[in-house]
Amino acid sequence: MTSVRAVLLDMDGTLVDSDASVERAWTTWSAEHGLDPASVLAIAHGSPPGPTVRRMLPALDDAAVAASAQRQMDLQYEDIADVVAAPGAPELLAALDRIGLPWAVVTSADVRLAKARLGAGGIEPPLLVTVEDVRRGKPDPEGFRIAAARLGVDPAACLVVEDSEPGLASGRAAGMRTAALRGLDGDLRLVDLAQLARLLERARVQPWWRDAVGYQVYLPSFGDSTGNGWGDLGGVTAHLDHLVRLGVDVVWLTPFFVSPMRDHGYDIADLRAVDPRFGGEEALDELLDQAHRRGLRVLGDLVVNHTSDAHPWFVAAASSRDDPHRDFYIWRDPAPDGGPPNNWLSHFGGPAWTLSPATGQDPTAQYYLHLFRPEQPDLNWRNPAVAAEVDAVLEHWFARGLDGFRIDTAAYLVKHPDLPDNPEAERPLAVAGVTEEWRRQEHRYDIHQPDVHAIHERWRRVADRHDALLVGEVYELDPVALARYVGAERLHSSFWFGLVESGWDPERITTMLDAAAAASPELAWVQSNHDRVRAVTRYGGGALGRRRAMALHVVTSLLPGTMWLYQGEELGLDNGHVPAGSGADPLGSAEPGQSRDGARTPMPWRPGPGLGFTAGRPWLPDGDRTEADTVARQAVDPASPLATLSRLLRIRRALAHRLADQRVTRAERGAGITAYRRDGLEVLVTLGDEPAPEVALPAPAVFDTDDPAVSPEHPRTGSVRLRPQQALLLVHP
Repeated sequence: MTSVRAVLLDMDGTLVDSDASVERAWTTWSAEHGLDPASVLAIAHGSPPGPTVRRMLPALDDAAVAASAQRQMDLQYEDIADVVAAPGAPELLAALDRIGLPWAVVTSADVRLAKARLGAGGIEPPLLVTVEDVRRGKPDPEGFRIAAARLGVDPAACLVVEDSEPGLASGRAAGMRTAALRGLDGDLRLVDLAQLARLLERARVQPWWRDAVGYQVYLPSFGDSTGNGWGDLGGVTAHLDHLVRLGVDVVWLTPFFVSPMRDHGYDIADLRAVDPRFGGEEALDELLDQAHRRGLRVLGDLVVNHTSDAHPWFVAAASSRDDPHRDFYIWRDPAPDGGPPNNWLSHFGGPAWTLSPATGQDPTAQYYLHLFRPEQPDLNWRNPAVAAEVDAVLEHWFARGLDGFRIDTAAYLVKHPDLPDNPEAERPLAVAGVTEEWRRQEHRYDIHQPDVHAIHERWRRVADRHDALLVGEVYELDPVALARYVGAERLHSSFWFGLVESGWDPERITTMLDAAAAASPELAWVQSNHDRVRAVTRYGGGALGRRRAMALHVVTSLLPGTMWLYQGEELGLDNGHVPAGSGADPLGSAEPGQSRDGARTPMPWRPGPGLGFTAGRPWLPDGDRTEADTVARQAVDPASPLATLSRLLRIRRALAHRLADQRVTRAERGAGITAYRRDGLEVLVTLGDEPAPEVALPAPAVFDTDDPAVSPEHPRTGSVRLRPQQALLLVHP
């Protein structure tokens, strides 16, 4: 998008919704000549009437063809009553004006008809190329080349936007990039023109990831394309259009690398290869190609605190103390009593040390460090060779087309060089996803060492060369401390987990949001992920939990940074039910109360066996999902969580240009109402469980969680009495 210097738009079906008018005219013409309308319409779009008439009535002489073509045009002149601007056209044209990008309309209609239809849609193009300007119609590229020349733009820097294959063929023949509507195959595949507006504006006004909407795909549970019950990359490709319709900008894929799957991919045996169980190399290439065609960015999951014990580095390291890879990991002799070198603990239970057998000629066994499973030995980031290897891994995947990485356990990489014992915590740490024993230690020496910033700074230099994004998983709940991990030279962004670690406590949530919004504009907002109980469950479950979660989605949609969704969150899913003995989580095996399986049950796509996730037996139970939980059912219900969130994100996208200022302020709007304002937008929400007193709206509301009829075209004004967890988005003049 950064290379586009002009946008060339087709008219009928692209810029104005005139297809019904066109088809009525051709249907009437077909009836007058005793022709099948379907056969005529199959070739009529994008072409002047003359060639269509000649093709359908080859026996006519030139004069008869011209007369018949004129009759068809007369039918079109007489019928423009229902011609309107196409969906997203006003947003696109406004965006082109804001960013100063020249544009033109290239149509196979004549100038009289073009001006009439464009005028009916309220559109006046700066340049109009019609049938009077060209000798041949589409798919000949002449019209687009004329437009580029008149705009003074290199054809290679033009983007052609079309809704017909002849039009796309014209753009390709002119040497231009193409953007396609109606599910056709262009360099970009658009849902509507508003999506193109967002892509062009984000590419020019600010970093592409700022104020974006991210979506986490937990690969084993998202979509299975083979019927073996295990989610894969092909399953993601098959559902990309769902993500675009939802309003997603960037997708994070959990690890797809070669792995023994002791921790579902977070134990990597080859950092440069795609596991065949996820579809292999070709499946990733296809996913990246199809995602990029839809304007989506794709992140991988960089897991380099540790590897699998099956990784060739560790296999070599464990074979001999003299092996060059020995220092890729952290080894220590036993304590005097023969036990582990210190008191550090694994997240999954027990010591963070495992005794490795004696190697080579050395009769003395050593322990290796693993902050997670014994099959996940920690890398030694104080060894420069490790840093060099991971630099090469980053370069490899950026060259393959990944747009960045989520950094797993980003603050864990470096350990205190002396490996001293951790002290006991004064009180247990208030985090989930770890054993009770782990929470009773103060993790002063095993994680969050200051030296880790140098690693992030090194990665940032690599990523910036590729315009790639680095998002940290830094488990630091204090937003001021978390802000030290992001900035001009460190990570681009980092998840803030305050909401993930919270139940429903409106006062505490508001206090935390205030602090986090003030700490940094580079934080990422998240309510759920694959490691924690789903937000709807934590917030009370069922309809109540869904209302509460949706209210917070409206709030975080306004905050600076990136708003992230975890798969199924758009459906308002609770934790799924996984019967005892049917789980797969290693943490759940160590401490059943901390199992993550309930947040990882398969995505429900449509009613029927497997709920559209798989044609086989899913690797985890389906969580007792119902048909009402599926994407297919919620997509046709305007009051569903899916429809409501999609509506919010669509309106947010249309108003994104009103969010230039990164500062967020609180506004006083009356008892029981929490109000945040950023630039020209404001959110009003009642987080408590009692209705708020009636209040006069300080600006028109363009979104209401409880009323699908409220929109920018039909705003709410006057006074309102907000119900519990009702949220409004307002637009100030």
